Amino acid sequence: MVEKARARLAAAQHKPVRSGRADRRGLAWGWALGAATATVAVVMAVVTLASNGTAVPPPVLVPAGANDALLRLADQVAKLPDEDGDYWRRPLLNNGLMRVRAGGETFNVLSSSRIDLWQPRDPGDPVQVEQRQQFVRPATEADERAWQAAGSPRTVQRVCAPGTRAGDCAKVRLRAKPSQCVYTRAAEPGGVLGDSRLAELTLADLAALPGDAEQLREKLRTYWKARQDGPSKDSFEEFLSTSSALLELPVQPSVRAAALRLLAGLPTTKVLGSITDPLGRPGIEVTFMKSEGFVRQFGTDDEVAERYSTILDPRTGTVLTANAAIAVESSAGLAKGTFINYQAWAPEAGWTGERPERPHGCRLSDRPLP
Repeated sequence: MVEKARARLAAAQHKPVRSGRADRRGLAWGWALGAATATVAVVMAVVTLASNGTAVPPPVLVPAGANDALLRLADQVAKLPDEDGDYWRRPLLNNGLMRVRAGGETFNVLSSSRIDLWQPRDPGDPVQVEQRQQFVRPATEADERAWQAAGSPRTVQRVCAPGTRAGDCAKVRLRAKPSQCVYTRAAEPGGVLGDSRLAELTLADLAALPGDAEQLREKLRTYWKARQDGPSKDSFEEFLSTSSALLELPVQPSVRAAALRLLAGLPTTKVLGSITDPLGRPGIEVTFMKSEGFVRQFGTDDEVAERYSTILDPRTGTVLTANAAIAVESSAGLAKGTFINYQAWAPEAGWTGERPERPHGCRLSDRPLP
């Protein structure tokens, strides 16, 4: 799902595209919204301290359209202490919204899956990837009331635009608990990371990146030149927009600051202002490439306009939410400003001294996971 969204955004640099799929959104069932808010409050209290106890500067206040906010953020990030740990952990939530019908009621459900990556600093240690379906449940309290009025069914019918193939509009089974858990665990030869948007890189390669924006630009140029022998024929300027991947990778704060300065100077970068991400965390909404001109199917409407954004942590410059599809108009069951789907980093992301344990009740897979 992540790679499909990234490919969709990359293609959008040249022309708008249409999605034939309805996806999802984000609150909770039971209701976890209050618990999630409390959790975020605790996380935001904790995140004011760096891993070594050093105070983190207050977050950047961001007026819409001000790319210099990224420069101010870069100055702030450059003062953060270096990060350390035995493992870099990337817990990613793939969440999205679907329109469904049951018992005469129409409402939205939220589908959530999770991928946990444990990347070792020592390439001799195992890389562990765990993937599981988190839940499929009513998306808001109002949706839960509609679901209860329908008799609290375990299976609901997806609502689709007229003419949608039956196979693309199947029934959906609601699940309250994690399921379909699989994992892989093995040492990665050479320690190459699975994320190859910039190049085939190791943690050692990332540790060697320069913390100066101009030096980083020239290093990225070497990656771009190496790609010119392949199918990609993007200009170097187009390739530079993908340096936003460094904000998702385990680089030191100085490198992240250099990437922010580099991105701030690109004509494709646009700061849209302050925003609350789908998990309730304050963030900075930014686009690094063409992000408008998209439409998708949602319920019976196949012309819902959306934009794609990245949401940055206003203290550390790391990505909180990637590929966030946000409705720019209202439709049946979908309010303007709703997160239709997104990939959000869970609060425990980052370097840790902990080591991954084999997940209980999870099937070991012999096939690579995303």
